[in-house]
Amino acid sequence: MNKVFQAICKKTWKTEPKTPRDTIYHRIEAFQTRQKILSTRLAQSAYAYEVMRIPVQKLGLGEKETNELQAWLDKKTQPLTQDFKKEVKTTKIPRIRKKVTDEFGLPPNLLNDAKSMADIYPDLYILENLVRYVVMSVLEKKYGSHWWNNRNVVSGKIADRVEERKHFERENRWVGKRGTQEIFYTNLRDLSRIIATNSKEFKKIFADVEIEAELRKLEPSRNIIAHNNPLPPREFERIKLCLGDLKEQLRDFAEKKES
Repeated sequence: MNKVFQAICKKTWKTEPKTPRDTIYHRIEAFQTRQKILSTRLAQSAYAYEVMRIPVQKLGLGEKETNELQAWLDKKTQPLTQDFKKEVKTTKIPRIRKKVTDEFGLPPNLLNDAKSMADIYPDLYILENLVRYVVMSVLEKKYGSHWWNNRNVVSGKIADRVEERKHFERENRWVGKRGTQEIFYTNLRDLSRIIATNSKEFKKIFADVEIEAELRKLEPSRNIIAHNNPLPPREFERIKLCLGDLKEQLRDFAEKKES
């Protein structure tokens, strides 16, 4: 068993202690198939780095393995080259004294869960807001600056939910404002329905990326994060793969538009 696979197993067992090695191996195989990676060795390194957020540069990868992984990352247009030069700064997690943990029965893996969730939150934040800006840009170009008020574009149910969220902010001034436009009060479910309603406009941008279906799949994970509960590793992978596919598709669309 090589160092990368050992590291993947070790991190998996922190949150899923009874997970068999075969199950972990099958997860890597599934990732390899989705990403169309030919080499098992590269698939393990890529899975460790992108899905498990393991700093593989500290595992003593050989020059060939490092170059293969960097080439794969470059192909996915991820600006991560610096990660092989210096360790990424991680979010500082507050410590809890053992006396407090014992007194109130806090789970021993609470801090580990916090570290994992701190790693995945930026991916979800970028994904959700990226979709918001794409939706806003496309519909504004098609219907003008008042597109939100067009009930053939945005349903009354979504508009009502957004208005309720805005009303809550107005009544509770201590709550920070989300943004100046209604789109920033939408969630993944709202966004998927807006895209479905205007599928003709978005088809040329998202192409074969079934973004509406992907957003629906991510909605439960998004809600778990919003309520400060830990996600299983497979949901980390789902978020990262969706974000990666979305970025790649938007890049392709922008490049074709320029040419």
